Amino acid sequence: MNSNRSSYLLGAALGTAFVLGLGGNAMAGEDIYGGGYGGGLKGGYDVPPPPPSDRGLYFRAYVGQANTDVGSIWTPGYENNTVTVFNHDMKSSPLYGIGIGYKRNRWLRFDLTGEYRGDAAFFAMDRLPNTALPTGLQTNEYTADVKSWLGLANAYWDIATWCGFTPYVGAGIGFATLTVDGLKDVNVPANSVFFGASNTTTNFAWAIHAGVAYDVSPQFAIDLSYRYADLGNASSGVVTAYDGSSSYSEVAIRDITSNDLLLGVRYKLHREQPVMYAVK
Repeated sequence: MNSNRSSYLLGAALGTAFVLGLGGNAMAGEDIYGGGYGGGLKGGYDVPPPPPSDRGLYFRAYVGQANTDVGSIWTPGYENNTVTVFNHDMKSSPLYGIGIGYKRNRWLRFDLTGEYRGDAAFFAMDRLPNTALPTGLQTNEYTADVKSWLGLANAYWDIATWCGFTPYVGAGIGFATLTVDGLKDVNVPANSVFFGASNTTTNFAWAIHAGVAYDVSPQFAIDLSYRYADLGNASSGVVTAYDGSSSYSEVAIRDITSNDLLLGVRYKLHREQPVMYAVK
């Protein structure tokens, strides 16, 4: 009987010593959860885990509207002549793009984008001297379809994030490939019609961006932006009369720029590792 009571007392004493030993370690500031900065007790307080990394690859896709402007037009008939250009215009067209990017940190990211810009209707009208006509003047009414591809390498500054909204600005450089197709030149006073061959031109291009993104989740964001893009020049091929009686070299469409409105999504490929919290 005395032996059993002694065993119980010894067990109780050892258990009390073990608990007090753990409490002493915690009070001494030791990491009782195995060491390392993983959160948990340290010095008697909960230590927060390190902040998640913003680095990682992302995919993006977008659609939009290209609102294109033309700086000027030119034909060989403009040389050494007094010419009046009444109008030159290119209508709006849809655009579709995809890209892949890398977010360097919370403020800086880069991406490569490629997009197709749908057929934009081109219209222009001019007047120039023609001594072969009774009035001494001729007019030309030009129509054509212009389609293009735009590839850009972009850099962005994500300014700050408030309630999931991140405004940003950026700039990009790359190339634009423009195709002028189906050009028609109607000369009413001369009762003549000319048709232009299709021609493709590739130019240096640049752009500036401004927009705002909204984080739907840590990996998925919606992006609304404005972009100003300079696409360079385009031209038709040789323009030939309907009966083959004459021709001239081209109709040039110069200084093509575009004010684009874009709506897209970004999907971040990098998934943050779950953070393990120690329990007090």
